Amino acid sequence: MSHAGLILGLPELEVERVDRNDAIAVYARPKKRPCCLYCQHPRNRIKATYERTLKHTRQGNQLITLYLKAPKYHCPRCGRYFRHRFKGVRPRFRASETFRLEVFEAHDGGATQCKINKTHAISPATVERWYQSFCRQRLSEMSNRPCPRVLGIDEHFFTRKRGYATTMVDLKRNKVFDVVLGRSEASLERYLKALPGRDNVQLVVMDLSETYRNIARRYFPQATIVADRFHVVRLVNQHFLKA
Repeated sequence: MSHAGLILGLPELEVERVDRNDAIAVYARPKKRPCCLYCQHPRNRIKATYERTLKHTRQGNQLITLYLKAPKYHCPRCGRYFRHRFKGVRPRFRASETFRLEVFEAHDGGATQCKINKTHAISPATVERWYQSFCRQRLSEMSNRPCPRVLGIDEHFFTRKRGYATTMVDLKRNKVFDVVLGRSEASLERYLKALPGRDNVQLVVMDLSETYRNIARRYFPQATIVADRFHVVRLVNQHFLKA
């Protein structure tokens, strides 16, 4: 049995042939018929077949293009029609999710739109549209994250125009949880009120700022406030130097 579909990251495909020229063309079809999307009936008949052309990924310097035979099914039980859905490929899209993610990571890593236009054969406008789409998706995922149990809070200078920002860190995983503009209670009030899982925070680690201390008492009532070791040692050293 051919493992080409598994190598491509689309295991339900049965590869019929592969043509290699300036690019790699892969011709494939589904291995089996799916159940009805509406009534889950297992036996459906193929009404028609059309071809989907998708950009998938790159192998070395060559772009892989998929030519998929996509059947249109008819369910004898409910009488409805539906098209074959491939895992990792959205309906009506001309590129797989693997290819879209590859473009996003390349652009996010510093590759310019003009460079991606040459390497992936897509327009700069498409690069920008996909990049914005993935940014919105990741922002949505981040906004629904619960607050970490061990939370570190500190301020840092952001820009001259916008001033300071507050950095919140998941100290148990050693990862930045979020960065919010502002360092006063008034500027952070709206964000903190909407923060999910505030009551689950057990420890809040911060500097000796009275502002952050008041914020922790108000918005993280179940948490124990711990002074950051770095700021405590610096304060002790300052007193020794004055003496």
